[in-house]
Amino acid sequence: MSKIVFFVLFFSLFLYSKSVDIGFSHTFSLKKDQIAEIVVIKDTPKTFPKEGELKFRWTLFQNERVVLLIDYEGFQSQYILQKRYGLNSIRIYVSGDYKKSALRDFLILRFVSFDDKRGIVKLDMEYVDLSKRFEIKILRPKK
Repeated sequence: MSKIVFFVLFFSLFLYSKSVDIGFSHTFSLKKDQIAEIVVIKDTPKTFPKEGELKFRWTLFQNERVVLLIDYEGFQSQYILQKRYGLNSIRIYVSGDYKKSALRDFLILRFVSFDDKRGIVKLDMEYVDLSKRFEIKILRPKK
């Protein structure tokens, strides 16, 4: 009986689980202190379209860890990322909708690899736009 209940609960969670829709994905290959710059265009109902600027760069790679410096709308932060699951990515919220915290839009920056010969860090960026109110523009590095 308990196996049947477990199966029914697991199957119902599987059916009704909401998958995360990734609206945008991009891979950055950055040299040391090379700045990546992204503009997030916010189209909120109460204001005119507003632009939020995100800049990030890496400064140090040591012991399989990379130090990442981030500046989003003037708020600066520093992260140490490594290849282990749970420690390889950060989440940056782009909206201030605290009343709907489950529906907040965010960027994910994920550390993928480091090329020793060329001195390049590869970072993946994914953007989850649940409310469909934002747009991303990559200013640099140009490809």
